[in-house]
Amino acid sequence: MTERLMRLPKWIGFLIILTILSLGTILTAFSPLYANGLINIVIPICILFALRSDFFEKLKLSTLVIGRVLVLLTFVGYFPSEWLVPIIVWLLRINILEATWTDFKNKNYYNVISGLILIATSFVITGTWLGSYYITVNEAMIFWALAYTLWNWDFVIYEFKQQIGFYHIAVLTTPLLIVCLTMNPGLWLIMRATSLTFAGIFQISGKAYIESYFISPTLLNFITTVKKHPIQISIMVINTLLCLLAVLLS
Repeated sequence: MTERLMRLPKWIGFLIILTILSLGTILTAFSPLYANGLINIVIPICILFALRSDFFEKLKLSTLVIGRVLVLLTFVGYFPSEWLVPIIVWLLRINILEATWTDFKNKNYYNVISGLILIATSFVITGTWLGSYYITVNEAMIFWALAYTLWNWDFVIYEFKQQIGFYHIAVLTTPLLIVCLTMNPGLWLIMRATSLTFAGIFQISGKAYIESYFISPTLLNFITTVKKHPIQISIMVINTLLCLLAVLLS
C-alpha cells in the first residue's frame, strides 16, 4: 500500500494531503472535546514521548498542544474563556520568537526582521470564545496572517529539507483555504493552530515518507532562488507592508 502511494504523482499526493489536513483541521477545531482531545492532545503527547524528532519540532508541537489543552479546558468550564485568546496569541508569539532565534542561528537575517515585526504588530489579533471555538474579531488581521504565512514558509525552507518545504505548502495553505471557503477571516487563528498541530503529527511520525515522496528538483531550484538576497529582501519588505497594513486598518 505504501509503495502504491509513493508512486502517485506529486500533485495528487499534495491534493490528498491538503484534503486530509483541511478535514482534520475543521474536525478538531469544531469538536473541542472529542476530536481535539484525541487527535490534537493525546496523540501528540504520545508522539512527543515515543518518537525521536528535531528539538524545534518537539518544541513547536509542545506549545501547540498547550493551546489545544486550554481549548478543551475552556469548553468544559475549567478555564476562563476571556483568557483563552490572549494566551493563544502569546503562545503564537513564543512560537514566532523560537523560530526567529532559529533563523538567526541559520543566518536567515531578513526573516529574523520579519519575525520581529510580526511579534511587534501581533496586537492586531483580538478574539472571543464562542462556546466551542474561538474567532478573531479584527478582520484586518488577515493581512498579518498573510505575512505570517510567507514568514513561516521562509523559515521552513531554511530549517528543513526541501521535501518538508513542499509539505508545508499544504500545511500553510490549509487555514487560508478554509478562510476563503467560509469567507470568514476570523477563523484563521484557530485553523492555523489546529492545522499545524495536526500536521506536526504527520511530520514527526511520517517524516521518512514525506522526505522520500516529495523530492522535487524543480522546487529545490525554486527554493535556491528564493534564498538569494534580493528575493529575501523582497519577502521582508512584503511582510513589513502587510503587517503595517493590518495595523493601519485596525
